[in-house]
Amino acid sequence: MKKIILVVLVFVAMQVNAQNYMLKPGDHFPAINITPIINAPVKTLNLSTYSSNKLFIINLWGTWCSPCIPEMDSLAKLQSKFAQHIQVVGLSDEPVDRIKKYLAKKPSKIWLASDTASLLYRMLNLAYVGQCVVINAKHEIVALLKTDSVNAKVINRLIKGEKIKSNGEVQNRLNSTDKDPFGVDSLLASNFTIRSYMTDQQAMGKRPSRGAFGGRRISYYNVGALTMYKEAYNITSSKQIVYEGSAKKYDNYQDKNLSYCFDLLVKPGQKDSLLIIMQNKLQQNLPVKARIELRDTDVYVLKLKDTAKLLIPKSKLMTITYGFSGRGFDGQGVTLNEFANLYLSNEFDLPVVDESGLKGRYDIKTNVEMRTKAGVLKSIEDLGFLLNKERRKVRIMILYTDKNGL
Repeated sequence: MKKIILVVLVFVAMQVNAQNYMLKPGDHFPAINITPIINAPVKTLNLSTYSSNKLFIINLWGTWCSPCIPEMDSLAKLQSKFAQHIQVVGLSDEPVDRIKKYLAKKPSKIWLASDTASLLYRMLNLAYVGQCVVINAKHEIVALLKTDSVNAKVINRLIKGEKIKSNGEVQNRLNSTDKDPFGVDSLLASNFTIRSYMTDQQAMGKRPSRGAFGGRRISYYNVGALTMYKEAYNITSSKQIVYEGSAKKYDNYQDKNLSYCFDLLVKPGQKDSLLIIMQNKLQQNLPVKARIELRDTDVYVLKLKDTAKLLIPKSKLMTITYGFSGRGFDGQGVTLNEFANLYLSNEFDLPVVDESGLKGRYDIKTNVEMRTKAGVLKSIEDLGFLLNKERRKVRIMILYTDKNGL
């Protein structure tokens, strides 16, 4: 059994619950040890006491985050250009061995460290990775920035001591009440609600598979029309979406005026029609409409590399359970069509069509060492599959407004 190395950020000068202690620009950086640092002259870094005239830029990232890879490349160039003035630290929630694999492929002057407990991430209350916290020589947090906004101009301003407006995104602290936001309880046979942006809710979707509402309910909070239409019509790739006329303006998740909260609960006998009913409700209540057409387009086709070698086991489950992240896919009771639609079409720039010829359900687990196209391809090749780019007729969703529609 492999030895598991548990790496944590250890409190030195204070004991604080990270859930309740939120760091922000202007705060003194807390007395915590960032350790181990894999490729630096120091193995441990405590920025509340570390003596240096440099600015420290801690980038919260992960090899599982595809946008983070080019962002780290950009930061590496800035590190080389401003080596006398800054030190970038890449802090990931991944174990040391995974970060070492990244370092072997991409040698870097960025100090790479591991925080498997995600303590600093939680203390900063970040909404997502791909964000930086900047600490000056006085051990003060001067800015929280989206990593893709950090460039030479920003670095020069920071070096001069100019005030930088933070553009990082943090999570909303939501109400702890157990009350259903849509007022739905287990006694209701059916319900439909659509309303505007809710200030006390995070953007998310819910579709329970069990319990009183299992298979009968679908809810969305603070999302755009596109997100809901994709779910309703089972659209898995952005390449399956076409905009007509002014419909493109509705694909703007940053505009709260175009965000909706949606809840649909159908009667027990209507479970199989949940998405069809959802389609009708969206068409009736949203200013942007949708229709489906079959069109000839580029796709990736999933095939077996060698039909004599099947490297995934047959599943004992008759229904799917699955999850995936930048680290890969892990599912039980999965058909190859579901694997292609739910996961692969999400990871690649084209729809993925299953032509493996495999029937039935399987237990499928991939291991993505780095979330790049090559990394995902290798993970499925390790299971005995390959992807070929070809042309196929696939379902295309056309979004339009009333005046542009049919």
